[in-house]
Amino acid sequence: MITLREHLEQYLTLRRALGFQLNDIERQVGLFLRWLEDRRQTTTFTIDDAVTWARLNPDAHPSWWATRLSLVRRFAAHLNANGIDVPIIPDGLLAAKKPRAVPYIYSQDDIDALLAACSETFADERIAETVRTVIGLLAATGLRISEALNLRVNDIDPDDLVLVIKAAKSDERLVPIDETTAAVLRRYIELPARAATGPDPHGPVFVTSKGTGYPYVSFFRLFKRVRDAAGLTPHGRARPRLHDLRHTFATAHMTAAYAHGGDPERTLSLLATWLGHSDAAHTYWYLTATGELMTLAAGLLDAASAEGPSS
Repeated sequence: MITLREHLEQYLTLRRALGFQLNDIERQVGLFLRWLEDRRQTTTFTIDDAVTWARLNPDAHPSWWATRLSLVRRFAAHLNANGIDVPIIPDGLLAAKKPRAVPYIYSQDDIDALLAACSETFADERIAETVRTVIGLLAATGLRISEALNLRVNDIDPDDLVLVIKAAKSDERLVPIDETTAAVLRRYIELPARAATGPDPHGPVFVTSKGTGYPYVSFFRLFKRVRDAAGLTPHGRARPRLHDLRHTFATAHMTAAYAHGGDPERTLSLLATWLGHSDAAHTYWYLTATGELMTLAAGLLDAASAEGPSS
């Protein structure tokens, strides 16, 4: 009899062939199946099983329970539709509004610590350089992690110093890069340890030991090890995530605009284009109200008030 684990592998293969990422399902449903396997359940499960597993962490926010259950529900629906003895899990069993994550704004010391921890954490030069280069690229460009992992060799234009970003939520866009960033990318691509994996010369920039691109789940595990080695800990509800390098990038540019007499409104418009946002309102969310940014903004408002209304 085919096991649930085998069904999951078939499901992921099928859906990914249609262009779906499914990294969350791979991780969370995989954890659910491991939990079932520890109980010697390998071919079926009940609704109660799914709900019990989703709520294993009593300290987690109810929205996290709901998210975990929703991922299992999608897998269960697939099994049920294919005649497997698994019930359809009703929607709304653990309904809860998901709170928006509080961004963790990295300091330069934080980023330096992450980069330094790569070599300390991984003896394998390819892995250390891969994680270091991806983190540096996210910090320098504000790319989404999915965009960085999907970046292909031909997407780098070293002459015009731009990246062609195709795997984004918006249409294809060009992201300018500094000469130093281009040099680091070129050095990584030419790394002997990378070449030893036999990568496609036109394929993904960042490669695994098999010369293929990284799925998010695999790369996140590597980042987590580096983050822990660097000693980064949460600031209240703000937990250091890969995505927060994007928040940090946006906040730093707006802070610089206020600090150096730039035009904040123009900077916001440029950031929206750079980050690939279809609406500048989405960019506002990235501008976390750091103390420095708020102080600079308040100073600008005070200066405008002191000048009084124009005649």
